[in-house]
Amino acid sequence: MDALTFLRERVALFAGISEELLAALAEASALNPYNKGQTILFKGGTVDGLHVVAKGKVALSSKPPNKPLIEIAELGSGEVFGETSIIEMGTSRATVKAIEDGTLVLMIPQEAFRVLLKSSPDFVTRLLALSAARRQA
Repeated sequence: MDALTFLRERVALFAGISEELLAALAEASALNPYNKGQTILFKGGTVDGLHVVAKGKVALSSKPPNKPLIEIAELGSGEVFGETSIIEMGTSRATVKAIEDGTLVLMIPQEAFRVLLKSSPDFVTRLLALSAARRQA
């Protein structure tokens, strides 16, 4: 399945986004493979773009001050991460690792993603709601 079809049909976050905007995201994106245990993002590291799990699973973990490392979430196909860091122009709040061999992650560069943010207020609202829900979890 090509990136455009995947974004259109399998990523709920992009529901209702125009074909033109999705095509631009798909064209700018890169599909990156990871094996079990490989780190995709480090907590405190720069986030280069929005990451979309295309295949496999990833785990987000964090180490609160004076506490042990905890798993925050597991994400599967069609789910995204890195959105909060882009919106807030900050660094990653969690370490993200592949938890299955053959995990594929579609990375949409920040520049392309920011075009979508500027073009769709409804999308920004959904993204902010996702970010807020993750903070509460």
